[in-house]
Amino acid sequence: MFACDIETVFLFRRAADAVAAPFPCERITVDDPLLTADTWNPEAEAAAQATGATLVLNGIDTAAIMALPWTIDHLEFNYRGAWLSFLLAYSIQFTGPRSICLRTRGERHYATRQEVACSL
Repeated sequence: MFACDIETVFLFRRAADAVAAPFPCERITVDDPLLTADTWNPEAEAAAQATGATLVLNGIDTAAIMALPWTIDHLEFNYRGAWLSFLLAYSIQFTGPRSICLRTRGERHYATRQEVACSL
């Protein structure tokens, strides 16, 4: 699991007429079994992928999300210069006046950025 403070989260409807809406968001928490799965074990990784992740967005305008005229199925946010993107299941749980919980679907990948060591 990891959590980070962010400024904006982008919620999408990915269709032929793709629509994106930016929402101010204070913090996102990602609880994903894939982050702790044994990725060298194909069965363990497949099980973690199938389970999906849970995303909790805090400090977001839930009333504005409820007013969207389309279904959200994709979420993106920028974290330390890298864009993280998730395909979402079609359900949102409103857990408070400024908090929502979302579930992911589909395959997810996490990448690490490594600095190249240069010897002189």
